[in-house]
Amino acid sequence: MRRPSTQGALDTPDKPDKTGDGDGGGQLGNLMNEVMRVANAFEAELESQKKILLQIQNHWAVWENKGGVTAAKQKSQAKHSAPAVIPILVIACNRVTVKRCLDKLIEHRPSAELYPIIVSQDCGHAETSDVIASYGSQLTHIKQPDLSDIAVPSQHKKFQGYYKISRHYHWALNQVFNTFSYSAAVVVEDDLE
Repeated sequence: MRRPSTQGALDTPDKPDKTGDGDGGGQLGNLMNEVMRVANAFEAELESQKKILLQIQNHWAVWENKGGVTAAKQKSQAKHSAPAVIPILVIACNRVTVKRCLDKLIEHRPSAELYPIIVSQDCGHAETSDVIASYGSQLTHIKQPDLSDIAVPSQHKKFQGYYKISRHYHWALNQVFNTFSYSAAVVVEDDLE
């Protein structure tokens, strides 16, 4: 019986076996070839799985230490460039429940230095602003300065809120990439829990 190729296997065509006489010997040779092919495929797959497991273990160690770095990684990073700083941009407006989002982000981020939190607030909602300000130096609070209505075609009046959200995203991302000079960011909204 001929099985389809398995990635990484040595796939050689079946050759007649000259060691046996008649069909029995040929079948034995074919069976041996098939067993060897499958064994090679499993061995290649095992090596691939070992590499994946090693990568998972390396990533897991970083997360377990809440951003701690193993000694081997410290040496490697010392030789190379510093790790990238990727801010977490929280888009907020008028929900005082942004506190739940911020509490979870602070609890789960592995490093305050590598993952600073920037909260961009639109709407000018005072209570939400007070909640954000209560975190002090744990985050950066920026406020969208343009709270005016946006002129939209009459058929789009019902979408006014979406235009404001779009303007807020544009302004906030401009702050992250151009004003603060980050090269990447993780964006979440204030209702994330």
